[in-house]
Amino acid sequence: MNRAKEIFMKAKKNVFNSNFGLYESLIKGDGLDFREIKEYENEDLRRINYKASAKSGELKVNVFNETKQMNVVVILALSSSLKFGSSRLKLDLAAEVFTLLALATTMGKNLLFPVVFSNKPELFYEPVSDENEIYEITKDILNLNTFKKEIDFKKLSEFLNSVIKRKAAVFLISDFLEEIDLSEISYQNDVYAVVLRDFFEENLTTLNDVDLISPFDGDKFEANLDEISIKRYKKLLKTYDEKLKEHFLQNKVSFGKIYTNDEPLSKLIQIARR
Repeated sequence: MNRAKEIFMKAKKNVFNSNFGLYESLIKGDGLDFREIKEYENEDLRRINYKASAKSGELKVNVFNETKQMNVVVILALSSSLKFGSSRLKLDLAAEVFTLLALATTMGKNLLFPVVFSNKPELFYEPVSDENEIYEITKDILNLNTFKKEIDFKKLSEFLNSVIKRKAAVFLISDFLEEIDLSEISYQNDVYAVVLRDFFEENLTTLNDVDLISPFDGDKFEANLDEISIKRYKKLLKTYDEKLKEHFLQNKVSFGKIYTNDEPLSKLIQIARR
């Protein structure tokens, strides 16, 4: 089985799992309005309220009022640094995260707008509602050329404002290792930042005579990762991530990290529910 098929089938199984909460998390805002909690009577198992059930000793479900169809924009912010990973590539993780979000969106009968963007639109699709289309996009993502790619968030904001005319839930998938500004996007949309990282890039260990290749320009060079340089690197990354978190909070962006050795499902649910 090819990698795209593996990712797609795994994501589909998770989406249709009776305990899967991402669907409800995605549509709990503009798509559905909560009405009441009532006793379970053969309703959708995904709407079971486990907290209320535990308190009462009887199975309870959430009841919602259907409102309007949502626009859900899932953006992969493409950069060269996604072609990195110790357990698996961040790009591979990005493909799985995209597929989970895409299937959860179409399952809720909402409009899915898939976008891959660097400093220009790399891939842009008409609104998607079919599983086969999602599978094809998953393949496209895995085959992306990341060489010399960098994100321009200002251009991304301008692009989104030109194509999305109604308030949307915007899921932005990136490792966020470049300067960002999400103020324009978050001003009129509900924004969720899915931060992809690899454990090794945040926890470097000493390595001597390492041959490295820059993903941005292809330059090869030799480096010694001693304790002093690693300490400096970790300090810079920590400072950067603190600024990143502050930016998210200032702009009311829901966010969370998913590592390449994580199972992304539970982390996505947490991000979507914040």
